[in-house]
Amino acid sequence: MVQLESQLEALQDQTTRTQQAFDERVGIMHRLNEKNADAINKLLTSITGLQSALDREQIDSSNRKDRMSGQIQELNDSLDELKARLARVSKQLQDIDAMQQDSKMRAQKSH
Repeated sequence: MVQLESQLEALQDQTTRTQQAFDERVGIMHRLNEKNADAINKLLTSITGLQSALDREQIDSSNRKDRMSGQIQELNDSLDELKARLARVSKQLQDIDAMQQDSKMRAQKSH
């Protein structure tokens, strides 16, 4: 009976130590889990910030593209206008040249 009681007491001590070790490990796991959750939240905040920055950059880039497209269109319109003016000036020069030729021919006929 005494031997059984001492074995029971040893088993209870071992169970107590095992429970304490288990409780310590569970506590460590909880702390690690909290650290992981904090790290994930920080990472999520960083990712959200990066996404916002990318969204702003995309909008800015789109706006710049739109402005550049407008400026290019304005340049094309100005170039078309210059081409039209150049064509008119060229036509006027041809007309003047034709008139000079006509005047020369008349002057030669009258001599």
